[in-house]
Amino acid sequence: MKRVEGVQIIGLLLLSATIAFAFPSQVASQSEQQSVDITIKDYTFVTVQGSLRLGRPTVLNIRNEDKERHDFGSTMLEGLPATIEKDGIVVYGRGLGGVMLDPQRDVTIRFNTDRPGRYKFQCSIHPEMKGELLLLFVEGV
Repeated sequence: MKRVEGVQIIGLLLLSATIAFAFPSQVASQSEQQSVDITIKDYTFVTVQGSLRLGRPTVLNIRNEDKERHDFGSTMLEGLPATIEKDGIVVYGRGLGGVMLDPQRDVTIRFNTDRPGRYKFQCSIHPEMKGELLLLFVEGV
């Protein structure tokens, strides 16, 4: 009985090691992922952002806490392959201009960029609502 259990444990360890070596980029990319939380509240974009570096997977988590519909659009996404996840639907594309957010809804936008700069975003429904993200080019030491 103990021999069978030992063989099963060794088999599971080998399977785990095989999976880890087969998909290293996914594990590495999750640890290098950077995120920005943007909350829409009282007709204002509230942004929580750390340092954003070029070439790393970037995730924008946007939440509309208002009772009105808003949208999020930015030139930052122009020409870039991106993924938008909203209400269980995932959309892939290049140059996705933005996304509509109904009240009390979330959206996640995933992309990589290699263009440093200040990127403005806004709500086209309420043009006075504006914000900005800063993407830095930082060389390794």
